Amino acid sequence: MTAQLPFLLSSLLLWGGTLQTNITREDDETFQTQDQSHVFALCNKTLLHQFSEYCQFDFKTEMHDTKEDLWCDWEQVIRPYNKLTLCMEYVTSELNCFFPNHIVQEAFLQVHALFFQHCPDQHEGFSDAPQYVMVTLTLVPVCLIPILVSLVVWKSKVRD
Repeated sequence: MTAQLPFLLSSLLLWGGTLQTNITREDDETFQTQDQSHVFALCNKTLLHQFSEYCQFDFKTEMHDTKEDLWCDWEQVIRPYNKLTLCMEYVTSELNCFFPNHIVQEAFLQVHALFFQHCPDQHEGFSDAPQYVMVTLTLVPVCLIPILVSLVVWKSKVRD
C-alpha cells in the first residue's frame, strides 16, 4: 500500500490540474457554511492518516535538503511549509473531512517537534505592563464611576 500511496495521491491531486486552496478573504463568508456545502459523514481517517504521512514525507525531504542552520529562518522554510499545508488541506477536503482535525493537528505537531523545536521564539509583541500601571489604570475609572454617579444624582436633585 505504501508503494501505491504516491500514485494515489498524485491522481488525487491532479484534480483540475491545480491544487485547490482554502483561502478565506474578509468579504467572503462562505467558509461559515462549510458543513452545508460538504458532506463530512464519510471521512476515511485511515486513508487521511496515510496521505498526511505522504505530505509529511514530501516536507521532510525538502527540509533535509535545506541546511539545518536555516530551519529557523522563515524565509527558507515558508515554501515547503506552505506546500505541506496545501497538501494537508487538499487531501482533507478530498477525503470529506473537516480541516483542521486531530489527525492533521498531530501531523503538524510532529513536524514542529522534529524541525522547529529549537527555534527561538521571535514573538515581537508588546510585553505586559508593570503591575502598578495596571492597578492604577484599573482603579482610576472604578473610583471615578461612583463620583460621577453621585454628581449626576446631586445635579438632578438641584433641578427639582
